[in-house]
Amino acid sequence: MRRPDFSVRKRLAIAFMPAALILACSSAAAAGPPPQLLGKSIVVSWSNTRQQRDQKPDGSWTEFHKVQGRHELIVYVSTAGRVFSRQVNATHSGSGTMDQAPDQSAGPYPVRTTSFGGQTMTVISVAQGGRGRTQITFDSGFMSCTAQTMVSFEAGKTSIMLSPITKRKVETRSVENGAVSCMVQSGNVFGGSS
Repeated sequence: MRRPDFSVRKRLAIAFMPAALILACSSAAAAGPPPQLLGKSIVVSWSNTRQQRDQKPDGSWTEFHKVQGRHELIVYVSTAGRVFSRQVNATHSGSGTMDQAPDQSAGPYPVRTTSFGGQTMTVISVAQGGRGRTQITFDSGFMSCTAQTMVSFEAGKTSIMLSPITKRKVETRSVENGAVSCMVQSGNVFGGSS
């Protein structure tokens, strides 16, 4: 019997590789939180400098200008493995919060998706034209953490979202993040019992 040509087998392996990678990534994204995080809250804080403009009450826009912001991302993993999150944004204009319940897929603010893998938790926040990414790495006992945050934009686009502070749209064209802190706390910082 004639053995299959190696080059054919190689091409078949390459053809099936993307599907395998997609399945592997889907499984990783679908993984639930590790048991060490159940009943715990994770708080990530950082500052940034943005070039943004604000929508006026009449619908027109201001000029782009520099805005100094402070942010806090709070994630609570319930004892049942349900993930609740809140982001607090603050500037010289005030502060505002964006809450998200488990499985919430729509609302006025960017939707956050939380995934777990090994010692890390990743939170993706998607807005029009851009997305934010916070990656949290835990120590071996899940008692402490470090975090990285970044914002990326679609090619040639700015990011537009509803401000939780002014309740009007803001358009951002660049973001420079500052130092990030991270801590793990036992219990629900939101005050609930779940």
